[in-house]
Amino acid sequence: MSGVRLRWLGHSTAVLDAAGVRVVTDPVLRGALAHLRRRPPLPDPEHSADPTLVLLSHLHHDHLDLPSLRRLRPRWVVAPPGSAAWLQGRLRGRGSAVAEVDVGRSVLVRDCPAGPLTVTALPARHDGRRTLGRLTGAPAHALPVGHLVRLPGAFPARPAAEGGTDLLLWAVGDTGAFEGLAESVLAAAGRAPDVALVPVGGWGHTLGPHHLDPEQAAALVVRVRPRVSVPVHWGTFAPAGLARTMGERWTAPGARFARAVRAAGVPGAVLLRPRAAVDLDALGAPRPRHPGGAQPF
Repeated sequence: MSGVRLRWLGHSTAVLDAAGVRVVTDPVLRGALAHLRRRPPLPDPEHSADPTLVLLSHLHHDHLDLPSLRRLRPRWVVAPPGSAAWLQGRLRGRGSAVAEVDVGRSVLVRDCPAGPLTVTALPARHDGRRTLGRLTGAPAHALPVGHLVRLPGAFPARPAAEGGTDLLLWAVGDTGAFEGLAESVLAAAGRAPDVALVPVGGWGHTLGPHHLDPEQAAALVVRVRPRVSVPVHWGTFAPAGLARTMGERWTAPGARFARAVRAAGVPGAVLLRPRAAVDLDALGAPRPRHPGGAQPF
């Protein structure tokens, strides 16, 4: 496939295809996860198969799902600081190389057609500990992070004045709002990112601490001004037996985010249903696609 395509598979799992590289964020590809049940249909396996790189923002089970990760067999995994040794042991024999990156530092992924891909870890404010982690030997203090990915050659015809040929993907990860978050992204990127994956909700009746609500997420996007922003971490999982009581907690966060971004006069908010995709032209407006009957909202 030529061009650049972003597909949201649900929750915080997204797939970016560009320049012969496939990047998957926080893959959770099962219908059930502990007490959580997935309401949208399962993603088509081909939409996440054979990833070059998987980004893991933190150790929570709804972001680091070992069965999903083992099934994908990514060539590279960028793990939260403090977790690489534990995770490499869990992926032994799967052909995946695991690297961890401290906040403000970067790692190069060299086996990319257009040149080395760079992943920089960004700060986040969240409880990144793994539930029941002591029973599996999981590290107690792995830090939650966001990621900035610089992918060379994705936009070969784009002039330098409009961002150049590199694509910048900002995967925010789970975080609450804090002073300096927007500035850390812009400092690492050197310009506004091309694509942002922004968490706007959760999976239960309350959002809980250290999460962005739709309006906080929109305020962050307004400060950073990515070219395209896609709300994630909403509308996918609900506690078993309680999905019918979720009401607007289930359906509203993505739409609230998109409305708030547009009301602030910032273009580029793209609202997708799980499994839907958007094609990203270097110079034109995003073009939504509708796989498997899923439509953009």
